[in-house]
Amino acid sequence: MSVVEREKTIRQEIIELLKLRPVTSLEISGLLHVSEREVSEHLHHAIASASRKYRVEITPAVCKSCGFIFKDRKKTKKPSRCPMCKEERIEEASYFINTEPGKK
Repeated sequence: MSVVEREKTIRQEIIELLKLRPVTSLEISGLLHVSEREVSEHLHHAIASASRKYRVEITPAVCKSCGFIFKDRKKTKKPSRCPMCKEERIEEASYFINTEPGKK
């Protein structure tokens, strides 16, 4: 198994992706070729770092069955099931860094 050479750290790459458009952790995983577990760990820190300078916009995860919104969720990992209907059909949260001036 070969090691991928990176010019930037994974967290720096995640921040750059989040500045482009809203993305989910699954999309980040595919774009950066790292596991979802690893993305989840780095995403939390990248958001905290970026929020010092920019406004981070988070669209919460939603249950596709009953519409429950995971609005107070602090974890960046996708929820495994809905606390209301117990279904596992969950639309992932998406993350975006708004870099427009005055939007902190």
